[in-house]
Amino acid sequence: MYGAGVSISSVLINNSDINFVFHVFTDYVDDDYLKSFNETAKQFNTSIIVYLIDPKYFADLPTSQFWSYATYFRVLSFEYLSESISTLLYLDADVVCKGSLKPLTEIIFKDEFAAVIPDNDSTQAACAKRLNIPEMNGRYFNAGVIYVNLKKWHEANLTPYLLKLLRGETKYGSLKYLDQDALNIAFNMNNIYLGKDFDTIYTLKNELHDRSHRKFQQTITDKTVLIHYTGITKPWHSWAGYPSASYFNIAREQSPWKKYPLKEARTVAEMQKQYKHLFAHGEYIKGITSLIKYKLKK
Repeated sequence: MYGAGVSISSVLINNSDINFVFHVFTDYVDDDYLKSFNETAKQFNTSIIVYLIDPKYFADLPTSQFWSYATYFRVLSFEYLSESISTLLYLDADVVCKGSLKPLTEIIFKDEFAAVIPDNDSTQAACAKRLNIPEMNGRYFNAGVIYVNLKKWHEANLTPYLLKLLRGETKYGSLKYLDQDALNIAFNMNNIYLGKDFDTIYTLKNELHDRSHRKFQQTITDKTVLIHYTGITKPWHSWAGYPSASYFNIAREQSPWKKYPLKEARTVAEMQKQYKHLFAHGEYIKGITSLIKYKLKK
């Protein structure tokens, strides 16, 4: 919820000329988070609707080390909201806005399923080969940012086919990237393709190999509108204090979410990343302490 709250705030801070209604799909929310969403809505004069999802709904669908059942909230939101609205901008919770979304509001859909952004080049080739769809190379999209034509979605009745894909009941077999693969197959490249400024993928892992902590500027530029922080380390983590994560912190400081402290490592994977980043920061005592915790937890 922390990431989603700041993500929403970043959209509102940079797009005061657009009226939004936000739909947040989650499997957990407490009174404090609900209060923060209400404060955000009041501060920015917007509407935020929170949906509490029962994870049992996805019990028969596959998950992986990197993809939990929460990934299916995307498809669920498309299906549910297609009953009442015609278009939807879907954003993962680790997406931060730093520019105008006005160009998206000017898109006029014809028969396309969505406006999407091609994934990284290396992912393109690998996914096209893995799915045995060579023509998808260059058009395989990342599902972290999708401006979806819900009218088309509803008319096509895609959900039954997507469930078959996800259960491995089609010629494609088990899908490595779960609903992202399924959406790419189901949309069949019938999309509007946007520039990467609308889904600039950046991993904070890069900072471990850049002592200057400035190389991110080659990826995140003045033209970047949406930054997608992929990987285990997120900008809301306490060890992610790099200039590349500043866009998250800028939005956080201008929103009700500034009252929440940055998150500490909880999982083994997060602990592993934490000590490495602390060493990169030159915080050796904290890094050693974190390393010991990681070893004990492991």
